[in-house]
Amino acid sequence: MATQDAVTINRSWWEHLAPKRLLRRRREVEGLLNAFVRSSDYGREWLKVARNPQGIFRLKPGQAIPQICFIFLGDSPGFIAPQQRLKAGHRTVGTGDTFQSGVSLAENERVIEPTISVDVVTDPVLLQAARTGKITIDESGINEPSQLFSIPARLLLAPSRFPKKAYVLYQHIFGGRANYPNDGYFYVGVTTRSWQKRWSEHKRAIQSGSPLLFHRKYREEQLDGRISYVHHKVMGITDELEKLYATEEYLVEGHWHDQRRLNMIPGGKSGLKYLRENGLLSKAVTPMPDDRDRIVSEWLKDHPRKGLPAPWVAEKWQDDNWAIAQICGRDGRLSVEQVRAIRHLSNDYSAEEIFQRIGAKNVKQVQRVLDEKTYTRVK
Repeated sequence: MATQDAVTINRSWWEHLAPKRLLRRRREVEGLLNAFVRSSDYGREWLKVARNPQGIFRLKPGQAIPQICFIFLGDSPGFIAPQQRLKAGHRTVGTGDTFQSGVSLAENERVIEPTISVDVVTDPVLLQAARTGKITIDESGINEPSQLFSIPARLLLAPSRFPKKAYVLYQHIFGGRANYPNDGYFYVGVTTRSWQKRWSEHKRAIQSGSPLLFHRKYREEQLDGRISYVHHKVMGITDELEKLYATEEYLVEGHWHDQRRLNMIPGGKSGLKYLRENGLLSKAVTPMPDDRDRIVSEWLKDHPRKGLPAPWVAEKWQDDNWAIAQICGRDGRLSVEQVRAIRHLSNDYSAEEIFQRIGAKNVKQVQRVLDEKTYTRVK
């Protein structure tokens, strides 16, 4: 690779986002990343996709996840871990399945953007296991869970915004080795500051007995010795608060029925609406994203027996008209008229012919309606 194509990590964003222990090791990370990129055709393709603002990999189970993970065992030189392979059921929430190629996602296919992650291991139990190749360990003896930080690679390699003018959407994921690094309990949040400052506040709340579900579950898992890692996952960065709220709302809603989700209220503006409708927030007040946890926490402390009102999603989904509006209201979804047309035409035409007649995205979308797997509430 020519010198002018050498990989560099934006210093401002690295210093804004990376864990403090790693600030001095940016050059080391750059060196490892350059070696990876130069090592194979895959490495060069990874860099090309990572520098593209819309760059993604389409993956099926068994293919390598495009996450380059740097492992730091104490103060020893870092190294790149082998890439993990995609498993069926991998947790992800996308914004659709229509792409420039015009080819929709196949079953079990996932869209994942190139990611850079760093895993800092400092606990003696974890260090000893890593250095001796020990697979089975007593996790209850871990006092300092490894700190894993990850971010879409383009935000470090080709950023388009300045740190001090950006909002951050993030997840905190935690658990044991069996669900490392993405499948533990998780909390989706937004902040107008760096995620490190927000995490410090979460830690203080955890230690002080906060009643929020996120903080309670962390305490329980920690007490039972079931936390070996904490993954701080930056999902996106924007300088538009409206876009930040919309993305947070989409992520929380997409994971609403996941038993590992620790958010107690809907995300984004729906969360603000929920707070107002249930008397937790005055209509005249518009809090900053960082203030919502405090509002919910204070309510729970003031109403320990009453608890939090049922989330609006559960209530409104009982209303067929409201539910149908949500099911059919997003880009890429079928309209009510299209769903009814599919059922009417099914007496005389195949799914392929109906697809061409009504302008659906693909034949599979039509077939799922005919099989009564989707849009069942549309009569």
